[in-house]
Amino acid sequence: MRKLYIFGNGLGMGVSSDAYNLASVMNDVWDDDFNDPTMRRLVAACLPNGSKRPTSEDQLATLQDAVSACEVLLGVRGSSGDHWLSDEGRAFPEAVHEFTYLVARRMYLAKHRYGATAGQTCVLPDEFVQRLLDEIRTSESHVATLNYDGLLSRSLGECGMLGGSSPALLDGFSDKKFHRNNLFRARGHGSWYLHLHGSPLFTDDAKGKPQKLATSTIMRAGKVPKRSGRHIVLTHFQHKPKIIQSSEILRIYWEFLGLAIKECPEICLFGYSGNDRHLNRLIAQARGEKTVRVVEWLGAGSSELREPFWSDQLGGAVELVLLEDVLTFRDW
Repeated sequence: MRKLYIFGNGLGMGVSSDAYNLASVMNDVWDDDFNDPTMRRLVAACLPNGSKRPTSEDQLATLQDAVSACEVLLGVRGSSGDHWLSDEGRAFPEAVHEFTYLVARRMYLAKHRYGATAGQTCVLPDEFVQRLLDEIRTSESHVATLNYDGLLSRSLGECGMLGGSSPALLDGFSDKKFHRNNLFRARGHGSWYLHLHGSPLFTDDAKGKPQKLATSTIMRAGKVPKRSGRHIVLTHFQHKPKIIQSSEILRIYWEFLGLAIKECPEICLFGYSGNDRHLNRLIAQARGEKTVRVVEWLGAGSSELREPFWSDQLGGAVELVLLEDVLTFRDW
């Protein structure tokens, strides 16, 4: 039976709660990577409650408003050659895109920070990933991710299911170029792989056409690719639909997510906090009589707390699976 699997950041947190903690990653980017002092001051000025640095998506509402305002004014040209914005204002949207890219890049290339595996690239446990890949292959189930990490995409790429000449999972890219036609299946066979909130690998070419970078490109220390960060959703939940609509890749991914929900009798949410209301609303409106399973960490709360939360968010009852370690889940 074909299913839709939607993965959140809990997948990475199950591998390393240090490497995939968003607050820690944003702190590290601020300290080590995002170095322009003027842009740091402008970003900090958009944060609430006197915060000196961004450490969560919820803080970024005013920041996104400022970016949107700058982008509007960038499109206003005076006949005299004067501009509404200062040099700093004109550079501000690109600087914020750079910050979001650097955060996503750290997630994608995450390494263990402590213990015997410190410095090693984070990977999914073999038994966990093999059972999941076998299920995706045999059932032609769809996969969607809300996180930026490369945990699942690397595993799928290494076994030939994603990328290559004849992938079982289609992500819309062919020869590093994106087009919605590349998501069309032959006689309904095959599945979709949808990066719903983007990836540091997504960028635009000089003509504004979306393309995919090689992993080796984003591994270059200190190098920020041109036009990066434009296809990454890192903002307050109220602004996430706006970012999605502004990106050709993400807009099409969410279109196909709606199609996946319609054709799958079961939806499985794995390691997802439930805080993306645009996703919750879509599922609630389209689920009908479908089975919705939620697999999450026991630390999120007891079933007495989480079941009413999920029922309210997703428009009906769910099958809730609470685990001390979500990576022990096998019942795909």
